[in-house]
Amino acid sequence: MLNECLNMSALKLSNLIKTKQLSVYEVVSAHIERSQYCNPYINAIVCKHFEEALLYAKKLDQCRKIDEQQIFYGVPFTVKESIAVKDKRNTSGSLYRKNHIANSHATSVDRLLNAGAIIIGQTNLSELALWPECNNLIYGRTNNPHNLHHTSGGSSGGDAAIVACGGVPFGLGTDGGGSIRIPAACCGVFGHKSSSKYIPMTGHLPLDNYWINYKKSQFIARFFSIGPICRKAEDIFPILSIISGPDGKDKNITNKFSYFRKLSSFDEIKIYCIDFNIHPLLKKANKEVKTALRTSVKLLESAGATTIYLGNNILYQACELWFEIFQITEELNIHYLVNENRSLLSELFKLTLGKKQLMFSTIIMLIMEKFPKKKKMIIDFLYKKNKISSQINKYLSPQNVLLLPTLPTSSVKHHQTYFSPFNFLYCGLFNVLELPATSIPISWSKTYNLPISIQAICAHGKDHISISVACFLEKMLGGWKLPNLVKNIHNTTLG
Repeated sequence: MLNECLNMSALKLSNLIKTKQLSVYEVVSAHIERSQYCNPYINAIVCKHFEEALLYAKKLDQCRKIDEQQIFYGVPFTVKESIAVKDKRNTSGSLYRKNHIANSHATSVDRLLNAGAIIIGQTNLSELALWPECNNLIYGRTNNPHNLHHTSGGSSGGDAAIVACGGVPFGLGTDGGGSIRIPAACCGVFGHKSSSKYIPMTGHLPLDNYWINYKKSQFIARFFSIGPICRKAEDIFPILSIISGPDGKDKNITNKFSYFRKLSSFDEIKIYCIDFNIHPLLKKANKEVKTALRTSVKLLESAGATTIYLGNNILYQACELWFEIFQITEELNIHYLVNENRSLLSELFKLTLGKKQLMFSTIIMLIMEKFPKKKKMIIDFLYKKNKISSQINKYLSPQNVLLLPTLPTSSVKHHQTYFSPFNFLYCGLFNVLELPATSIPISWSKTYNLPISIQAICAHGKDHISISVACFLEKMLGGWKLPNLVKNIHNTTLG
């Protein structure tokens, strides 16, 4: 059963522990052993908590009474390094913050610990969570466990890679423009960005120690999300129900998710499908992604759903709107976030000397921010956003679903994101619209044997609908598959 536990959901693992079919130590040690085997090749866990986790597991096993109320009692998980874990490193992958130690837990971390889950490590990310590829100057690069020549995606690429390897049943990531869904798609696991106003961003930028005191930090936080990356879809909503709800610090949060039952039927649901290019900056979805979309549509139709292929581009303006968020934040720009207004010219000079302090991807973003742009007012931005949202909600309300690619292709080779930097907009537009979105693994590319994923989007507060779609498609198609790491290592060596 110990080998089998590497394929189980967090819910099932906790149930086996509570019924004493498995000990906490057995579950935690099995996942740590798997992580130790995989990590030298993928570089996903960058801060190891193995010894602490094993000691705590032994302590729980020695307790006579099991807390039945703890949903994830004894279940191991990982946390993106940019999410605060008390007394642990919290650099966000930036050399300028390399000595930073968190003085308290992020709200979401604290709530998962109180639900019985056990942190076994903190995971890698792109520098300051700003790029859809997982690489930084402190921890280095994370590889895709299905093909080590390819990226694990970003910014939460460490979580996705270790979950895909079987090292943990779930990881806690963040999503400001697809940073949960993109790596989940690249690594073939499930990733969910929640509706806004449910999950506090406290303990992660823009509500970390660097930004939280600025007046616009609360406004920006509403477009970000902390959420799960899971190997099994059934774990998504329990995690959301645990980490959601007001904490008094993130002023945007007004609601808490209530536990739900999966939809038993799709009879009254309309599936709107978009398989064309939604914006000129985006790469067109390739044939394999379009096939994955149509396969998903046919399966949902067989379960009673009605499908409509949209011909009008309702999402174009939402893509444009994403770029306006940082135009209305005055002092809270990327330049301040990255290096506290140090000279961009000096950063470029260091780069030419081979003594760079910033990733090349970050420097690109800083240069782009210097381009002249119109100053935007919050009231104008929200008026435009609400107008677009009302148009989209006509399709999604009350319980319809929009299907489209998470990415236009499977995971690309390392550094190729520089040639298609705007593909994140397939995901980012739903951050600006504050809608829930679930990335779902569907099939495999023939060329590199990499996962192909799509995303399901539904109306605000209806997260359970897109998650129900994920659970259904997982049941029909198999969902996540444990990578053959031995074969991948051999192929990489030959390459």
